[in-house]
Amino acid sequence: MDHTGIRELILQELEGLAEDRILEVLDFIRFLKSRQGEHPPLPGRRLTPQPEALRILAELDRIRAEAEARYGIYPGDPVREVREAHERRMEEAWKPSS
Repeated sequence: MDHTGIRELILQELEGLAEDRILEVLDFIRFLKSRQGEHPPLPGRRLTPQPEALRILAELDRIRAEAEARYGIYPGDPVREVREAHERRMEEAWKPSS
């Protein structure tokens, strides 16, 4: 697809978007443009991940696999469940006694 075709496709996609979402798209475009000047890729090449980032991702995968092997996979969302339990305790604590 040529540059003009891509531009037209982008405009078509923006047409059906709610106005409040268009501002988010604009912010994202500005973010991408600001990053473009920091580390522009060579023409015809994509950015390659840095060795340090790959090492960190490998370490996270190892930790995740280790935790899964040790504790199994929890089907719920533990953060949400703890937050809800805390909110219930706070509601009970502040409930007027009768």
